[in-house]
Amino acid sequence: MTQKAVNNAKVLYRLNVLRSDVEQAHKIFKKAPFLLETLTNPVVSEEAKEAVLDKIVRQSGLPNLLGNFMKMMCRIGEIGQITDIFNCYYKYWDERNHILHAEVIYADEETKKEKASILKQLESIYPKEKIVLSEKTDASLLGGYVVHVGYEEYDHSYEGKLRRLERKLTGR
Repeated sequence: MTQKAVNNAKVLYRLNVLRSDVEQAHKIFKKAPFLLETLTNPVVSEEAKEAVLDKIVRQSGLPNLLGNFMKMMCRIGEIGQITDIFNCYYKYWDERNHILHAEVIYADEETKKEKASILKQLESIYPKEKIVLSEKTDASLLGGYVVHVGYEEYDHSYEGKLRRLERKLTGR
């Protein structure tokens, strides 16, 4: 993601566009990849691009403010980054609303029973944040679980314990 995408996402946030509206627009771009091709095509006139965006806004019920934002992104040549802008908007929105995304990778289905204790641990580490947990399973962990929160990793897997033991024994 570029700094421009981050900056444009912050502008979108400051315009007080609802997250649900951004999510709806994002879905439209995902479902119709040709739309982005059209909006980034230099052969297509500015008026035609704006007409397409007006029609999308009108038919989907998106707010005009979001439509105007997308038109501006077309005018300044940044519409090609609209997916990155939306993703940056989500991150910025979560940050501003104290929502923390964490991913738990379990070794097996049996380990999933520890979800409540994992959530409790995370809430004690990040008391001001609302924790949103996503879950995966990875049999290569041998047992236990690994939690990823931003750039932090909390490794409670058997594989991680074996690695730490190996480092201790080899002096690395």
